[in-house]
Amino acid sequence: MGVTTISVPLGQRSYDVCIAPAGAADMAEKIAAALGKPTGVAVLVDGRLGQLSPRVQPLLDAFAARLPRVRRLDLAAGEACKTMAGIERTCDWLASNGYDRGAALVAIGGGATSDHTGFAAAIYLRGIAYATCPTTLLAMVDASVGGKTAVDIPAGKNLVGAFHQPRAVMADLGFLDSLPAREIAAGMAEVVKAALIADADLLETLEAHADATLPATVLAKVIEAAVRVKVDVVAADERESGRRAMLNFGHTVGHAIEAASGFQLLHGEAVSLGMIAALALGVARGVTEPGLLARASALLARLGLPVDVKPRLTADVLDRIEVDKKRISDAVRFVLVPRPGQATIEGIELDELKRQIQAAI
Repeated sequence: MGVTTISVPLGQRSYDVCIAPAGAADMAEKIAAALGKPTGVAVLVDGRLGQLSPRVQPLLDAFAARLPRVRRLDLAAGEACKTMAGIERTCDWLASNGYDRGAALVAIGGGATSDHTGFAAAIYLRGIAYATCPTTLLAMVDASVGGKTAVDIPAGKNLVGAFHQPRAVMADLGFLDSLPAREIAAGMAEVVKAALIADADLLETLEAHADATLPATVLAKVIEAAVRVKVDVVAADERESGRRAMLNFGHTVGHAIEAASGFQLLHGEAVSLGMIAALALGVARGVTEPGLLARASALLARLGLPVDVKPRLTADVLDRIEVDKKRISDAVRFVLVPRPGQATIEGIELDELKRQIQAAI
């Protein structure tokens, strides 16, 4: 299986997303070339991954052989690293170790590690370069691409962040070999999202293979298809002034459910529930084809994702929708899917949205 390279065309901020079962030397070579000549490189690693994966240390060694002053910082595992306190610790560590404006960061981990690293790079010394090596399916198809970086605060998920594009994204499919089934399923939620909003053929491919472990060649192709959906949208609307909001399909309710669970639910699991809620709302509003809700529910369930929204739709979840970052004044830009491969964005008054979601579920 060769390397698939997808260009993200953003003028001076353009970069490549490389997808392949690559070795450490190849990954480091591409990252080093993209970073140019940094004065030093800090590699931020998901702490749990760093302990469990035998692929991390060879990658660090390969970076050290090609880049100057390579030092490793382990982050709290998963969503726990996405806090303001965590960002402060990272920035303090960078300053204490003498990293200047010519330095660069590299993320090795899942979506939370990518978000943390990108946000730290965006604000440290008013902005330095970074690159990502996503190691989970969710990070490969979503979090590592597009330059949206953020951390959570008590009021809600991803409410503090910045747009800051990476210099390169290198997705080594080999990391997926040891990824727990639950994490694979969570990543597939974002692939289903991409299919529903922009790629009807991808939806059919997923339905054809959902009952079995995806062969490596099929998995690589669905990852590529999902990344291409995101890249097309980001290239057209980098800073989410319009069309890019469609990538938030399932996320308005999903983020609220995720935060209300105390992040016990994985992001993809919450997005699965959020997509069901959005499809149900679309049917109730006469926008979504009625059969699509059942079709999506069946697919998500076959992929091992939760689809029973009703027990999760608590008063706390509904209240958390009020701090959704897509809210403008008293309305929320809510993404609906009329039919496979098509998305629309409607401004829905907040109280009406909460009432309609409750009624639809």
